[in-house]
Amino acid sequence: MAQGGHWKLVTSGSRQCSTPALNPPAMVIGNRYALLDTGEKESLPTVKEEKPRTPKAGRSAATTANRKGRVVVVGDSLLRGTEAPICRPDISSQEVCCLPGARIRDVTEALSRIIQPSDYYPMLLIHVGTNDTAWCDTERIKSDYRALGVRVKEFGAQVVFSSILPVKGRGPGRDRCIMEVNAWLRRWCRQEGFGFLDHGMLFEEGLLGRDGVHLSRRGKTLFGHRLANLVRRALN
Repeated sequence: MAQGGHWKLVTSGSRQCSTPALNPPAMVIGNRYALLDTGEKESLPTVKEEKPRTPKAGRSAATTANRKGRVVVVGDSLLRGTEAPICRPDISSQEVCCLPGARIRDVTEALSRIIQPSDYYPMLLIHVGTNDTAWCDTERIKSDYRALGVRVKEFGAQVVFSSILPVKGRGPGRDRCIMEVNAWLRRWCRQEGFGFLDHGMLFEEGLLGRDGVHLSRRGKTLFGHRLANLVRRALN
């Protein structure tokens, strides 16, 4: 996976997606929002460019009621290829922001450009952390997650963190780091009132790409539908 460098925002793609929806993922939700299932048929997403703006706090309930609701899925390059299943059925209110090479601190900084003050956010789903584990500094990772948690609470959204996916061929130290951080992340989300989507070791066998970090085509399909099912169930 690329480290550092520039990243860009990637929103939904305009291609067809013929892969059928898979079974909803096992998940732990630690906040007050109920998750239900839905069987609605969906339209396909189109491409659009974002023009980020800085959010403003202190909106009244009446103002929020009149604003457009947007669901944002934000994170590192593992989100690439998940746009089609996530952005269905409402491409105007559900979007994916993929930040290639991003670490936890990058997502924290990017939120001020992604979140728009004219909208309100019923759900914010975050998947990041793989790049941070390359240094196996668990204390720094936890500190960065805490700072991100403080930031996302400003938006008044239902926040869900997606667990760090396993990697292959990067040494036992990194494997232990990922397992330790995920165990802590589960506890921390429960304490802070965030949701936690636990992928476990599902993506370890046959779903990783040749580099051992990114997902294969089949892995991307499964990952995209797990995130999409969570979004749909959380909003209905």
